[in-house]
Amino acid sequence: MAGASNKRTALAENLKAFLPEQRFQIIKELCELEKFKTNKNVKDLKFKLLAKYPNLAENGGMFLINESLIDETSCWLKEYPDSLKLYEDALKKYKGKIFERNLLDDLRVSLEKLLKAILTNNQSLEKQIPDIGKYLKDRKCSPELNNMFVKLIDYYAKYQNTYVKHDDKVNENEIEIMFEMTSSFVKFFIRIS
Repeated sequence: MAGASNKRTALAENLKAFLPEQRFQIIKELCELEKFKTNKNVKDLKFKLLAKYPNLAENGGMFLINESLIDETSCWLKEYPDSLKLYEDALKKYKGKIFERNLLDDLRVSLEKLLKAILTNNQSLEKQIPDIGKYLKDRKCSPELNNMFVKLIDYYAKYQNTYVKHDDKVNENEIEIMFEMTSSFVKFFIRIS
């Protein structure tokens, strides 16, 4: 825009020519440019955009998972390619709105494979719970965190067995928290390993 006093004003004026959904997409894609990947202000802007206008997203606001957490988890998993592949498969299914049991099962198996690698065993998630407690204790985690973490993993495994592994009762409203919980577990375990 020729008469604009600065770039911000020019951008704002130019965006007015688009529909709200198009403005949303333009701003989101600008925030995702490689050169802004580490810019905290841009990350904050993108978070505010997604939080305030989820209805304008291409997918009707479906992708509300904390994208920074997802990106960080993917980076942490680079040294564990089997686990990373399953994690990324789950993410693709989520973005594609494929809400079958496979999505959450991919997350469970991703976490399970990671734990097998870190704890150097070949046990199912449920059978690793005592090893997890010992591992956290050996890493000088507080007893309270250790107890909480073990209990969360236990409930996580029970949830997976009840609603995912042995049946297909996936509640779409619970997918986001399961994704973020898995991501937090993964990040924490790799960080302390």
